[in-house]
Amino acid sequence: MVFREDEQHKQAQHAAENFAVIRKIALNLLKKDTGKESLRSKRLKSAWNKEFLLHLLKI
Repeated sequence: MVFREDEQHKQAQHAAENFAVIRKIALNLLKKDTGKESLRSKRLKSAWNKEFLLHLLKI
């Protein structure tokens, strides 16, 4: 539960499904990274560090 999915409430018809796809993509990108940090640490690091985020996205 890296993204705290249980605490999120979506009201639009397909919003929950759309966000599930986005979360899945983000989780896969975090898992592909070979660093030794936890997924939660990588998620926070990508939010704080643009260079790390670009590394994850490989742009």
